[in-house]
Amino acid sequence: MVASQVDGVTRRELLKKAAAVAAGATAGSALWGKTVYVSKAAARTITVGVGGWAVDAMNQIVRDMGFTRDTGIQVSIQVRPGAPPEFISQMASAVNAGTSPYDVVDIEDEAAITLSRLGWLEPLDGLLASDFWEDFSPDMLAMVEVWHRYRGETFRIPHNYEAQYFWYRKDWFDREGLRPPETWAEMVEAGKRFTRGDVWGVSDGLAKGAYLNVFVGYLTLQAGGNIYEFGEPARVALTFLYDMIYTHRIFPIGALNKDYDALNVDYMNDRVAMMRQWPYFWDVSRGNEAWWREEKTAISLPPAGPRGNARTYAAAWGWVIPRTAPNKDAAREFVRWIVAKENAPRLAAISTWFLSARKSVLDAVGDQGIAPYLRQYSEAGAIGTRPFHPRYFEAVSVVEDLVSAYLTNQMSLDDVIRNGRDRIARLGGMG
Repeated sequence: MVASQVDGVTRRELLKKAAAVAAGATAGSALWGKTVYVSKAAARTITVGVGGWAVDAMNQIVRDMGFTRDTGIQVSIQVRPGAPPEFISQMASAVNAGTSPYDVVDIEDEAAITLSRLGWLEPLDGLLASDFWEDFSPDMLAMVEVWHRYRGETFRIPHNYEAQYFWYRKDWFDREGLRPPETWAEMVEAGKRFTRGDVWGVSDGLAKGAYLNVFVGYLTLQAGGNIYEFGEPARVALTFLYDMIYTHRIFPIGALNKDYDALNVDYMNDRVAMMRQWPYFWDVSRGNEAWWREEKTAISLPPAGPRGNARTYAAAWGWVIPRTAPNKDAAREFVRWIVAKENAPRLAAISTWFLSARKSVLDAVGDQGIAPYLRQYSEAGAIGTRPFHPRYFEAVSVVEDLVSAYLTNQMSLDDVIRNGRDRIARLGGMG
């Protein structure tokens, strides 16, 4: 256990720093070096924290794949808080106490950036086989470099690779004699063919709370840049979104009040012809048996922006070991086992939550589920790296505050770009 201070940082200071980082306020300045604690290395039971949706799959993985049989290490699967700020707050209290509720935990991009900059995660490179990274596609390796490494150390190992896909109503397109759009211009023209009454050519979930940030980040990537830089690509992307709403009138302004669940409802109520959506819509749509047919949920490569960038980006979740995990030796054994090249394909066969563009995984899953589209996107070089800022939560707030003001005609685009650059600059460096 640690004492009431961590390298000179008091309990109050520690919690203050953690809360600030959860809001994106401390970036890389809150590293306080090595933590001294007693590891219960001899313990033979570890706690693995996962999102509630992954509990059943994880229990099956541990039971059917023989981890306990082969190692003697028992595994308790526990649900971690789902929202990143709540999870980070839980970890802050635990780290201050010199422990962790989890020996291994599955975390998303947002939490990973925060916890890594606080110095709360173990480096993992020493666990990996010498050829481990050869199993990763170039796109995945680029993502790992930005979102899974810090100061030369790998702190998180991804188990999935969730590219955003371009979904379209193939049945409607076939009826109109159209092919899926390959450019923004073609998407606009197709959208005009379908927009009528309460039916829209294009839509998305643009509610504040990272939904809006995701879509404008996606468009800015297609325009050739990073939304957090508020450069010329951001100007091009925001102009295009504004024009889809007000000039071409193919995109509903009401999307600013909708999350992804509402977007999915609109699509499955035949009110949307095209959308960008995460891969979980594959299962959501097939769960609506009365509505679903394959031609209603067709996927094509994303339309290219004006510079020819037909790109999307992927998010990922992955395994970490907290520095204050009580059973670190056993945790290392678990992580080494669950990310191994021979086991990753078996995980993906149990649940698409573990589907990635690792070569071993795609070779094993073949044409099952959404895997052919992940392969198509990966082989086409269509998956870019998720727009990054080390002070993620604050950067998202800057983007969403300004973009929503622009899209509701409360601020000019010039003011958005100028204010965005100024506010992002005040957050500090992009590295």
